Amino acid sequence: MSGRVAEGRGLGLYFFLLAVETAGAAIILANGVPIYRQLASDFANHRPEPGILWWGVVAVVLIQTSYWIRMRLQPRMPRNAHVVLGHLASFVARLSFIFASSSFTVLFLIRFEQLSLSPHRILMVLALLFSLFCYTLELERLARSLYGTEGKT
Repeated sequence: MSGRVAEGRGLGLYFFLLAVETAGAAIILANGVPIYRQLASDFANHRPEPGILWWGVVAVVLIQTSYWIRMRLQPRMPRNAHVVLGHLASFVARLSFIFASSSFTVLFLIRFEQLSLSPHRILMVLALLFSLFCYTLELERLARSLYGTEGKT
């Protein structure tokens, strides 16, 4: 099945894939916010925990798999004008982007020389940030669809 998914299953598939992406983003935020707070307040005493990579791997797999399946299949999105829901999707997209950009700033622009992470952990952080970027794009696409402007440019 490639291209456009059958209309009857398309909307359900879209929301399923969005829910899986949202689960991945929730994993990142639930585990990442406490780490971010600790890094922002006491960067010098941060020590990476060995088990922390697993939630990162799970989150990246959930978001990336769902995102690229949606890109490939292009299931139908909601087309009705739901301005309030569109605003909520835009708001969550902006919050997601703020978390990703502030994390990037603290880790790579402000304190990189003090960062004591191995190369594979740095790659994981970049994969997590890229995944949040993809999630943000998806929420923005949903918001445009809910506003009734997706595909009209």
